[in-house]
Amino acid sequence: MDEDPRPPNAFWSGLKYGAVRLARGAGVYSATLAGRRAPPPAVALPTPFAGDPERGRQILEGAFSFAGERIAQARNPWTAVGAGPGWLAQANGFAWLGDLAAHGGAAAQARARGLVVDWAAADAAGSLAESEIAWRADVTGRRVWSWLARYGWLVEGAAETERDALLDSLGRQVRHLSRVVGREGVDEERLTGVAGFVAACLCLPNWAGARGEAVGLLAEELSRAVLPDGCHATRSPRVQLQVLEDLTALREAFRAAQQETPAALQSAIDRMAPMLRFFRHGDGGLALFNDSREGDPAEIDSVLALADARGRPPRRAPHGGFERLVAGRLTVLMDAGAPPPAGYDGHAHAGVLSLEISAGAERLVVNCGAATRPDGDWSSAQRATAAHSTLGLADTNSSEVLTQARRLGKRRARTECDRREADDSIWVEAGHDGYWTGFGASVRRRLFLAAAGDDLRGEDSVDGADGQPFTIRFHLHPKVQVSLLHTHTAALLRTPSGQGWRLRAVGADMALTDSVYLGRGEGKRTQQIILTGVVGPEGAQVKWALQREAKKG
Repeated sequence: MDEDPRPPNAFWSGLKYGAVRLARGAGVYSATLAGRRAPPPAVALPTPFAGDPERGRQILEGAFSFAGERIAQARNPWTAVGAGPGWLAQANGFAWLGDLAAHGGAAAQARARGLVVDWAAADAAGSLAESEIAWRADVTGRRVWSWLARYGWLVEGAAETERDALLDSLGRQVRHLSRVVGREGVDEERLTGVAGFVAACLCLPNWAGARGEAVGLLAEELSRAVLPDGCHATRSPRVQLQVLEDLTALREAFRAAQQETPAALQSAIDRMAPMLRFFRHGDGGLALFNDSREGDPAEIDSVLALADARGRPPRRAPHGGFERLVAGRLTVLMDAGAPPPAGYDGHAHAGVLSLEISAGAERLVVNCGAATRPDGDWSSAQRATAAHSTLGLADTNSSEVLTQARRLGKRRARTECDRREADDSIWVEAGHDGYWTGFGASVRRRLFLAAAGDDLRGEDSVDGADGQPFTIRFHLHPKVQVSLLHTHTAALLRTPSGQGWRLRAVGADMALTDSVYLGRGEGKRTQQIILTGVVGPEGAQVKWALQREAKKG
C-alpha cells in the first residue's frame, strides 16, 4: 500500500529537536540513541551509479582521496591526522563503498566490511574522532544510504557479530535522522539527510510507519531547494548535478520498494534535468558558476539518462537567474541573477553578470572555477569577482564574501534582466547594484548575439563611482592561445582546432595577464584579457565585440 505524504508537524518536530539540543548540551545524547537493532533490509536499495574501480584499488592500498586531498591511512580514514572538514565528511559518509564494490574481489569486500564494522565499534565506544562531523544530518544520511545500498555485499560471508554490529549502528543512525532531518543542514545538506531517512523508511520494516512523514519532509525540502524553473537554490551547476543524481537514485528506491513515486520527487526531477542540460557547454561539461567544476561528461550523461526527462535546455532560467544564448556553434552562458539567500549561499561566488563562451566543443571565455579542496588556499580567491569574466569596481567584490565562513555577508547584489529575440538574434540586458553601498554605483551589461553565431557584441557600463578604477576580465581557457595586437585595442584568440576569434574593445585599455583555471579542480596556468579604466563624472562605458575570424584561403 502506498504511503500518503504527511506534512511535517512543526510543533512535534520542534519538540524533538529541542530535546536533541538539550541532550547534546548535557553530553548524554549518544546514550539516547540506544534502542532496537535495525532488522535486515526488506528492500534491496538500488545502486544505479557505479563507483570508480581505480579509487577502490587505492583504498585497498591504504590511500584515501577525498575533497581534493590524498592521505595514506593504513587503518581507516576517519582517524586521519590533519584532514579538513570536507575530507572528514566524505570519509564518514561512506559513499566510497561503491568504489570498493566497483573494484570487486574478496579483498575489496573484506576491506569494506572491516571498515564498516570498525566505524560502528569506534562510535559505540565513544572514540570516534570528529563525531560532530560524523553525525551531521547530511553525513549520516549519506552513510545510511551507502550502507543500505551495499548491505547484501557487506554481509555476504560475514560473521554474525559483524552483521549485528552493522544493524545495531544502523538503528542508532536512523533514530538520529528521525530527530534532526529537516532541522539541520544548509545548502544541499538538508536534502541529503532527508533522502537518507526516506531510504531507511523504504528499506527497513520497523521504520515503514514513518514513511509518510519522511515523504512529507522530502516534499517540503524540495519545495524550497528546487526553484520553479528547475534550478537548485544554491545556483551551482555542480550541486545541480549532485542533487539530480541523488533524486533519480531515490526514485529508483521507491520503484524497488514497489511504492508510487511521490509527485514532488517526480516534479523535481522533471524540472532539474533540463536545467542541468542548460548548464552544459559544447564539450559536455558544466559551466563554472558558484563553486562548480567541469565534471565528467559521461557521469552527466548517465544521470540525465536515468532521470529520463526529455525536456530541452531552456533559453533562460528566470528564477535561478541565468541566461543561455545559442546561435550557430556559439554558446554564451551568463549569470544574470542575485546571489542565493542565506541558507543556500555556501557555494555562492561574487560573480554577478559573469559570462562563459564556448564555440562548438571548445571553451573560449571561462570563469576560474573551484578548487577540489573546499577549505584550501583557493577557497576565498575563487569566490572573488576578479575570478570571473565580469566587471569589477575598485578591486571590490560585487557581493560581500566572508573569509571566515563559506557564506556571503549582508551586502548582496540585487539584479534585473531583460531578454529579447528576433530573427534568431538575441539581446540580453542585465544590471546589478552590488556597488551601491560604498560607491553609489550601478553596473550594467548588454549582450547581442547575431543569428549566425559568429558575432557577439557586449557593452559594460558603470553609473556613479566617479574617479574609481574598474576592470573587465575575460578569463581564457588554458587551451586557448592569445596574442595582443600592437594597438592594444584587439586580441586574437586561437583554439586547438585552429578556429580564430578576435576580441576588440573601445572605452578602456586592453592588456594581457596571467590567470588560473580550476575547472578540473587543480590550478592550471592560463591567461586573461583585462580592460581597465577609471570612471568619469558621467560614468563609464566600454563596448567590445568577439567575432570569428574568416579562414584564410
